[in-house]
Amino acid sequence: MKHIFDFFANETDYPDLDSAGAVERLSRAIQCRTIDRGEDTDSGEFEKLHALIRESYPALMAGATFEVIGRHSLLITIPGSDPALRPCLFMSHQDVVPVVAGTEDDWTHDAFSGAVADGYIWGRGALDIKDQVFGVLEAADYLLAHGASFARTTYLAFGDDEETLNKGARAIAAHLQSQGVTLEFVLDEGFGKIENAANYGAPDTYISLVDLMEKGYADLELSVKSAGGHSSRPFGGTSLGHLSQAIARIVESPFPVKLTPVMVGAFKALAPYITEEPLKTLVQDVDGNADAIAAYCHGVPALFPYTCTTIAPTVIRGSSAACNVMPQDMSAVVNFRIAEGETVEELLAHVKAAVGDDTVDMRFLQCNDPSATARTDGYGYAKLLETMQRYFEGVVFAPSQTAGATDAHHYEIICDTCLRCSPFMTTPEDSARGVHGTDERLAVRSYVQGIRALIHLMTAACVHP
Repeated sequence: MKHIFDFFANETDYPDLDSAGAVERLSRAIQCRTIDRGEDTDSGEFEKLHALIRESYPALMAGATFEVIGRHSLLITIPGSDPALRPCLFMSHQDVVPVVAGTEDDWTHDAFSGAVADGYIWGRGALDIKDQVFGVLEAADYLLAHGASFARTTYLAFGDDEETLNKGARAIAAHLQSQGVTLEFVLDEGFGKIENAANYGAPDTYISLVDLMEKGYADLELSVKSAGGHSSRPFGGTSLGHLSQAIARIVESPFPVKLTPVMVGAFKALAPYITEEPLKTLVQDVDGNADAIAAYCHGVPALFPYTCTTIAPTVIRGSSAACNVMPQDMSAVVNFRIAEGETVEELLAHVKAAVGDDTVDMRFLQCNDPSATARTDGYGYAKLLETMQRYFEGVVFAPSQTAGATDAHHYEIICDTCLRCSPFMTTPEDSARGVHGTDERLAVRSYVQGIRALIHLMTAACVHP
């Protein structure tokens, strides 16, 4: 197995880049506990982060406008000189998830220490996703400090509640729409990994994914009411029993398995590299064998989320505190990630038919359809691939989708090319353990290489030649 550093190239670009300073600034950013808790959010932590940005990037502050949108979201505008060029937008989010109570001592370094040790930057936000927030800022400030003249207006947009309600990104997008802005492309957080493509039947190939769209999202609450009472008289069953039956029926009624258009594109891109059966034969005609490819992927844990709308019961509330007392009002939440081509309305109809019980009330706590799919035949995708291939040689960049959710889809109202791709590469193992987990960390070398990539992309896409 190769290490991700084996793919790093052109690390001598921008030799005067202040790498040590960039690392120190990201470390300080991690020390800001920017956790969105709705009305209970500690605004002071976001204000500390904003103050850090203002003091750390003097060239950017001198050459751009700085706006706070909504509660704590940021929109930084670098004006371009050519109004005929559509602007582009580099985005990420300031907020981070909290540390799970009881796991604080499991961290090698405190989760909000921003420790720089053993070649890594440690702490909550190192991967998700203050590295991209501050990497974008570093790249823009570097260019302006070196006298770069931006031809294309460039927006840096950082929401404050991506991990919760996404109001910040929606507000920024609406603000830009109200000004008549349409964007050439958007770059948001993405895959951020280089991994062996064995899951795709290509064990001799290393890939990184450019996510073109994201699945829809739904939190569906199920509620059942009953009178409760003594457990010795459970005539008609208990609310917990009815709720459990409803959950079981949903889980036992899976959604159709299919190869969505984005994944058709992924397998066409990877087809020349696939050497293992059955995929080697199947990808010779991806369109004709789409059902068989989907069925194969459905049995591979890493690819399963790409094949269907997924079902994950996550919450149950209202059970009795005593073993001999029947519960009264109970509720549960089932989380769905909706496949490309399906809708929230279709999901609800499917679930109601599966449950078949009108006494189970259902309502969405939040929901949205799958995003649109970004264009791959335009300027933004071409420039992104050009940059990524320059700094990560020998990696196949393939179109894909994210099984999770980002803020990018909120910008579809003003952009047809919302791309999700991170140049801050980590190992699959570090990503799986650290994103929303324990010992989140990013290699210093990866952070600096990602900044180089962003400088190159901004130069190629936005700056006067």
